[in-house]
Amino acid sequence: MTLKLLLTTAVAAMALTAGAASAEDLNPQTRANLEAAMHGEAFANLKYLRFAEVARESGNVELAQLFESSANVEANEHFAREADALKLDGTNEANVLDAMAGEQYENVTMYIGFADQAEAVGDLRAAAMFRQIASDEGDHYERYRAAAERLRQPR
Repeated sequence: MTLKLLLTTAVAAMALTAGAASAEDLNPQTRANLEAAMHGEAFANLKYLRFAEVARESGNVELAQLFESSANVEANEHFAREADALKLDGTNEANVLDAMAGEQYENVTMYIGFADQAEAVGDLRAAAMFRQIASDEGDHYERYRAAAERLRQPR
């Protein structure tokens, strides 16, 4: 249930920020579908890479290669085509601002909410993990904020 909640919340959060301004010519439902599809492809890519590690560690190289091949298609074909359709290719400044918004949401809202919920039901290890990840997301936000400031400086 927690993974489903995490994925649902992550998709919803990213749908608020991912490329909406650069795909104004798309119907809102099509844009939402593309964003959801991209999240699914990205998740599948990382999940399959993890499955490949497990297969390789257990000595099943053939299965590891199957997972790696599928992961490559998810990221470099499916996700890439959907990103092109969404016109997810903003300026450096727009991309950094988008990344900042996502990291800030994860830092101050998403992971803290997940931690509070996990704590409330006694899942203390998961709560601690969520809080630690929230801290990492805050670090990411600060790095992007510094990058945004550098981009705004005259050259």
